[in-house]
Amino acid sequence: MSGEHVSMPHSGLRVCVVAGDDAAPEVVLPTVALLHELVPEIQFTQALSGREAQERYGEAFPAETRAAIDSADCTLFGASGGPSRPVLWYLRWGKQTYVNIRPVRWLPGYQSPMRQPERIDYVIVRDNLEGMYPPREGALAELGTLASSGSWWQTPPVQETGAYAVRVSTDTQAHRVAEAACDIALQRLAAGYPGRVTLGAKYSILPRTDGRFREIVREKVREHPELSYQEFLIDDLGRRMIAVPETLDVVVLGNEHGDILADVASGSIGGLGLSPSACYGAEYAYFEPVHGSAPDIAGKNIINPTAMLLSGTMFLAHYGYREQATRLERAIARVYSEGHALPVDQGGGASTSDFIAAVRSLL
Repeated sequence: MSGEHVSMPHSGLRVCVVAGDDAAPEVVLPTVALLHELVPEIQFTQALSGREAQERYGEAFPAETRAAIDSADCTLFGASGGPSRPVLWYLRWGKQTYVNIRPVRWLPGYQSPMRQPERIDYVIVRDNLEGMYPPREGALAELGTLASSGSWWQTPPVQETGAYAVRVSTDTQAHRVAEAACDIALQRLAAGYPGRVTLGAKYSILPRTDGRFREIVREKVREHPELSYQEFLIDDLGRRMIAVPETLDVVVLGNEHGDILADVASGSIGGLGLSPSACYGAEYAYFEPVHGSAPDIAGKNIINPTAMLLSGTMFLAHYGYREQATRLERAIARVYSEGHALPVDQGGGASTSDFIAAVRSLL
C-alpha cells in the first residue's frame, strides 16, 4: 500500500480478532482465514463484542475480550454499529494508538466518479487521539469562568441554552503524528514517490491549536532535507483532493479534519468499501476497514471485503511479512483489473464469498 510501517518478521505473533457488528464479521472472518493460509504460524484468537458478548457475558465489552486484546500483539477489528464501540474506544485511547494511517489509491476496476482517477495515490496520516475526539462537551453555562478571562473576541453566549465542545491539542501528540508522516514520506520517497508532506489545518482561525500543529509539522519536515513540504487551509485542501490529487503524497491532518477528509478521499476512488486503515501506537496496533458495519446488508453476503483484505496487507507488512502482503495486494488488484468478480458496490454481481474465492485462487 506504500503507506505501511514495515519491520522484520515477527515470530510468535499473537492477534486478537474482534469481528464487530452487523455485516462486519462477513468480511473479517474470511479475511482472517485467508491471512492464516498465507502465514500459518500467526496465532489468531477471536474475542466477542457487541450483541454476541452481551448474550454470553452480560455486557458488550466483557473482561474476557479486554484480556484477549491485552495479551495480543495487535487486533484485527471489523466495524462498530454501536454495540462494539467500547471496544473500539479501548483500542484507540486505552491502547494509545496515536496515529491513523489511511492509504488512498485507485486501482483499475474501482468505480471512481473522477474523470482521471489514476492520479490518486497518496496516504493520509491522521491524529487518532486528540482534537474534539473523544467528546468533551457540556452546557454553555459552564463556560462562565472561562468567558470572564478576556480570551474571547466577543461576548460568549453563556446566557443562552446550548452546549460547547472542547478541542485538545498537545505538543507531544503533534510531534508523534508529524514524525509518523515523515517516516512514511521517507518510505514512499525510497519507493519512487515524491516524498512530499502536505499539512491541512485551519491555522488562520485556530492559531493556538492548528497553528501550533502547523509549526511542529514544519519543524519535523525540516529535519529531513530530502523531503518537500506544502501546507493549505483545510477547506482548500479538500478542494485540492478532488481537483489536483496528483499533487498529494503524504497528507497530515488533525483528528476531526482527518476523519472527514479521509471519507472524501474514499469517495474519490470509488467508496468506503475500498479503503483500509491501520492505527499505530508505541506498543500496540489495530487494523480495520474504514467503512461502517452496514446493518442494512447484514446477512446478505454482499458487503465488499476489499477494505478488510487491504487492511490485512497493512497488517502483514507491519509485522514483517512483506512478501505475503505483496502477493495478497496483487491478487486483489488482479481481480479488479480482470473484472469478472466485482463486488456489488463496484458495479458487479459477485457476493462477498465469490470475491474472496477469486482472490484466493490467485494466491
